[in-house]
Amino acid sequence: MINNAITLSIRPKWPEISDHYAAWSQGREIGTIRHARDASGPDRSWEWFIVVPMGLPAWASGDAPDRDTAIRAFSAAWGRLLKETQPQRLQRAWELGHAAQSRTAPSQCSPSPTVG
Repeated sequence: MINNAITLSIRPKWPEISDHYAAWSQGREIGTIRHARDASGPDRSWEWFIVVPMGLPAWASGDAPDRDTAIRAFSAAWGRLLKETQPQRLQRAWELGHAAQSRTAPSQCSPSPTVG
């Protein structure tokens, strides 16, 4: 039997910020759930969005009145994205995203110029 369960891990993005979470699945950061930036007061709304290096539909982000509702909405959208996206397309997006990050990261192996 094939296990099609979606496993998400929601954890703080930064230890010192209590209302900003990263969503992870299968070892990849796939999104963000956080208090809306422009919200204020105790009843601030939450926003969530899937972050995959490819064009995403409008339903891949949204807002919610509280954190738990945002997590449920994010989870539903992630499940829909997995269902509607061919696995090869998603894999290619991850590969291209990784390649782009590699090009923008500072080179560890090039020697520093000497000043003389």
